[in-house]
Amino acid sequence: MIRPLFVARGALLCALVTGAACHHRGGAKVAPPAAPDSLRGLVSVTGASLEQRLVLRSGALAVYLSGSPADSAALVRLSGAEVVVRGKADGTMLHVVEFTVVGVDAAPALDGVLRNDGTGLVIETRQGRVTLGNPPPALRALVGARVWITGAPATGPLVYGVIVP
Repeated sequence: MIRPLFVARGALLCALVTGAACHHRGGAKVAPPAAPDSLRGLVSVTGASLEQRLVLRSGALAVYLSGSPADSAALVRLSGAEVVVRGKADGTMLHVVEFTVVGVDAAPALDGVLRNDGTGLVIETRQGRVTLGNPPPALRALVGARVWITGAPATGPLVYGVIVP
């Protein structure tokens, strides 16, 4: 298990170094690299209860994740979900600064805080508010929680999960 992670470490470092080491001559403008490193993949939890490790799997690449206790607890709840993680790469480890759920069970997902705007439920995402036209009754009890939602927001049916209660 450790050997594939060393390969993953090498692949991640090569990708980061190659992108940063490219020098283009001429008038072509190159966008500066993003400050935090980011990776999109599926969250998995490996190991036994006292030795659990968070891993982000992206194709053949597997990277360990570390973060604050709150972020780690949220990521454990997201085992199997597709996320974009932003942070700082350090060998085979990606230190999580923030993450966004982008898919669950191969369906696109919204990630945000559930609110009641007086007329109904909305999910506040980084891109703005999305009205939930036919939310399940149990979802109303989660107002204020960070959740992921799949399905057609305007009409339902909706599937959801809690990221941060």
